[in-house]
Amino acid sequence: MGLKLTKIQYRQLYKLLDKITPLEEDCGNLCAKICCKQESTDLGMYLLPGEESLFTGKEDWLVWEKQNPKDFDFPDSWTDSVFFIRCTRDCPREKRPIQCRTFPLTPHLTATGTLLLIRETLPLPYQCPLITQKIPLRPSFMQTVYQVWSKLIQDPRIYDLVEFDSLDRTEPLDVVYPTQWEF
Repeated sequence: MGLKLTKIQYRQLYKLLDKITPLEEDCGNLCAKICCKQESTDLGMYLLPGEESLFTGKEDWLVWEKQNPKDFDFPDSWTDSVFFIRCTRDCPREKRPIQCRTFPLTPHLTATGTLLLIRETLPLPYQCPLITQKIPLRPSFMQTVYQVWSKLIQDPRIYDLVEFDSLDRTEPLDVVYPTQWEF
């Protein structure tokens, strides 16, 4: 297991994901960018540990909430504050957090610690066609997302989160990468 990710490493991961998208076209055209709508006060996301270092906390397009991980569903090993962010308007694409960039995929660890990418299983306040219709994703997107999550889980805090979330899932899972994996 590695050390905590640095701001420089996060920037490198952002750069890997800058130009890669799930589809050739803008997937927001399928759903009118439902995951980016600002109407809902609970629609937002948690930044990964250390990811907040890429932001000033004063962005005019974000609302920040600093939260205690013990008050929410996080691994017991998480003792530092977590940051929940909500967009107030369209965000600058180059500033999107990791989990926006890798959606609709999410990491899953098998009982033996093998990393898989699955379609998101969390209950969402909207319907994403990439999930509900199981629209095929670009292979280059899946490969890049896998590369990024492989690096992210080298941080023990993120590994703990992925493991924690994985233990909470029930089979069968919609494994999309690596494609040869049989669950």
